[in-house]
Amino acid sequence: MFQKSKYQIAKFVILSVLIIYFLYFKYGLPIVLILILELLLVIKLLPLTPYIEKQIIKYYPRYNNFNKWKKRLILLICFILIYMILKYLIINIIMTKILNIPVEEQIYDFINKTR
Repeated sequence: MFQKSKYQIAKFVILSVLIIYFLYFKYGLPIVLILILELLLVIKLLPLTPYIEKQIIKYYPRYNNFNKWKKRLILLICFILIYMILKYLIINIIMTKILNIPVEEQIYDFINKTR
């Protein structure tokens, strides 16, 4: 069990680095699209859905009685929170502070061009 999760985390990290390197640095895709791809990668590779459901059931046992759509809505909210955390980590901490890339200015320029 633990070996499988280590393998999944290593696979996630390697694929994340490749996605960011090729799509952002080589092809110049907007960072928002890359973050959405990262979130999809998190959902696909890491076993977050069962983990999140276990944590919800631990604190709120009535979660099992909800219908399918309410459960999906709660999971969607959790994944939106994960997206916001990933966005903060990648843009504010890694790219801006560690790599000194002016990503926020590029995002604002992209938003202004699309208006």
